[in-house]
Amino acid sequence: MNKSQVVYKLSSILLHYPDKEWKEYLSLLYEEASLIDDAQVRGMIENFLDYLDRTSMEKLCQNYVLTFDFNDRSTLYLTYSVFKDNRERGPALVKLRNEFLQAGADLESDELPDYLPLILEFASITETEKSAKILKLHFRAIERLCLELESMNSPYHHLLGACVLCIKRLRSNEQVSKSGERRII
Repeated sequence: MNKSQVVYKLSSILLHYPDKEWKEYLSLLYEEASLIDDAQVRGMIENFLDYLDRTSMEKLCQNYVLTFDFNDRSTLYLTYSVFKDNRERGPALVKLRNEFLQAGADLESDELPDYLPLILEFASITETEKSAKILKLHFRAIERLCLELESMNSPYHHLLGACVLCIKRLRSNEQVSKSGERRII
């Protein structure tokens, strides 16, 4: 697992509805975060873990619902921010599902394929070359969500900020080979 995959893994877990086990395993989450070499990215993850540590379970759940369930601008369903519930969203979801299948993903989830924690989980367990296309496809939506969370002063912006930095680096590492094919280094 590369360092970006650690970021995607932690973010995927922590962007789900809060679980009381998180507090029980907080030291393991910090330990996992310590594997991230980039101090800025690690700091973002640790900032969220600090929030998790100092916030009651009731408040964590309340903040999650107010942030993601009752605000159209900060939904974790990435195509919703673009299409809302209009008919063009369906084909976009089908296209994304096909991208997952082409990358070898086994989509046995009840979630729609544009659910950010699902996308991040996929990126955490899949070779970079396979997950890069999906991450880059949704980069703008992820970045927009990060900015929205930051404007709301939501601690979740730390997780999204870490993911945005990792995806930006992925995009900047893309080079054109001598044969003109795009490849990921």
